[in-house]
Amino acid sequence: MTTENGHDLYQDNLDKEQNISTKQTNNTVNVGHLELLEERPVINKERLDVGKVTVTKHSRTKTVEVPIELVEEYITIRTDYHDAESQDLLSGNYDDKDILRYVEPSLDSKAVVTINGKQIEIGDEPVDIVLSRQVATVTKDTYAIQDIEINKSTHVHTDSIQVELKHEELDVTEEGLLAHGSDTTPLK
Repeated sequence: MTTENGHDLYQDNLDKEQNISTKQTNNTVNVGHLELLEERPVINKERLDVGKVTVTKHSRTKTVEVPIELVEEYITIRTDYHDAESQDLLSGNYDDKDILRYVEPSLDSKAVVTINGKQIEIGDEPVDIVLSRQVATVTKDTYAIQDIEINKSTHVHTDSIQVELKHEELDVTEEGLLAHGSDTTPLK
């Protein structure tokens, strides 16, 4: 009979019988088998969350003073007097007889004033002089002032863990005087 490996089973049995007979001729018989055991560490790793970082963005408000030049128009009325008597008449230092002297009955007379280089007649209609001024209007533009990059990295470090391990050793104790073949030294 042959196996798939091509070995003859009969030959295998003969080899085993020869090994047993060789052991018996040496006066050694295998009585049993004993295993010595030891513990070996098995290290498992697990991930624990040990902390947390919260990143938020918030706005702060501050008040700043920004200098700005604004233009405002004013009206100045200047009167030129041709003589001292006219000055007194317009300033209120006059007598009733002085009023009669300067007022001449004339219905067609019109006063002319010069405003910003333009001559304007002042008659029965009022003259409007528009005054303007600048006012500040504030708008805000937003600019990036800082870029922030957030990275998370890992660092590998080596720790030492003390583990108490057991192992088995064989102790042989002999009692009495046992013969061990030609050698008579006791086992230690």
